Amino acid sequence: MAKDKNPMPFFTRDWLSCAEVKFLSPDIRGLWFDLICYMWECVERGVMVKPNHQPYTKEEITAMIGTDCSGSYGWLDVLLENGVCSIRSDGAIYSRRMVKDEEIREKRRIAGKKGGDVTKAKVFTKQGTETNLPGDDATPPPPLTPEQQEKAEKAKKYKYAEFVSLTRDEYAKLCAEYSEESAKAMIGILNSYKGSKGKRYKSDYHTIRGWVKDKYYEDQQKNGIERKQANGGNGFANNQGTQGGSIFNQGESPEGGSEPQKDYSKRF
Repeated sequence: MAKDKNPMPFFTRDWLSCAEVKFLSPDIRGLWFDLICYMWECVERGVMVKPNHQPYTKEEITAMIGTDCSGSYGWLDVLLENGVCSIRSDGAIYSRRMVKDEEIREKRRIAGKKGGDVTKAKVFTKQGTETNLPGDDATPPPPLTPEQQEKAEKAKKYKYAEFVSLTRDEYAKLCAEYSEESAKAMIGILNSYKGSKGKRYKSDYHTIRGWVKDKYYEDQQKNGIERKQANGGNGFANNQGTQGGSIFNQGESPEGGSEPQKDYSKRF
C-alpha cells in the first residue's frame, strides 16, 4: 500500500490542541491514530482507497482496525459525526488535513521541478555554447583596413636563410648599415649557428646586430692579417728596395740592354 518511503509527519501541538480529537475517549483517539496511519500508506495519500482506487467501506475499515473498548464498531461513526474525518462524494473516508498537506507538497514538487528544469536548461545551453565549434554559419571577420594591412605586411617575416627570418624593413636596415654583402654574410653566420646548435632567438634582427655583427668583424680582421702574413708582411713578395726609386741597374735600359744611355743634353 505504500506510495513511497517518506515518513509520516506528526505535529504534536496540532494533535494536543485539536478540539475534535481532544474530547474523544482515549480508545477512539488511538483508533483514529491507527486510521490516519493507514490513510498515509494508501495509494491516494490521506484517502482510504484500495490499490484500484475503489473506496474502502466502513465495514472493511473497522474490520481492518478493530473495535473500541466496548467491542463496538461504531467508533468510526463517532469520528465522522465529530468532524475528525470526512466522507468524499464517492464514499471514500479521508483526512482533510492530510489531503491538504499532500496537495501543497505536490504543488511545491512541481514548482521545484519546473525551476530545476529551467536551471538545467540554462546550464546545458551555456555548456553547449561553450563547446560548440564555429560552423559554416559563423559570422566572417570584417576585412582589414588599409592601415591594418600595411601594419601586418610590415610585421610579416620572410626566410632569408633556412633558420633566419627577418622583415623586409629589418633586412633593408642591415643592408643600409653594413652593406648588402655584409648583411648576407652575417645572416649566413647566424644560420649556421642556429642550424648546428638548435638555438632559437626571439628576434634574429637584434641577434645579428649583437654578437653576430661582432663575430663577422672579428672574422674579417682575422682573415685580413692572415693574407698580409702570407704576402711577406709588406704586400710585395721578395721585392728589394733601390736607391733613387729606380728598379733598373745603372747603365741599363728598361728593355734589358747594356748599352750606355745617350747624353741628350748635347742637343740643347
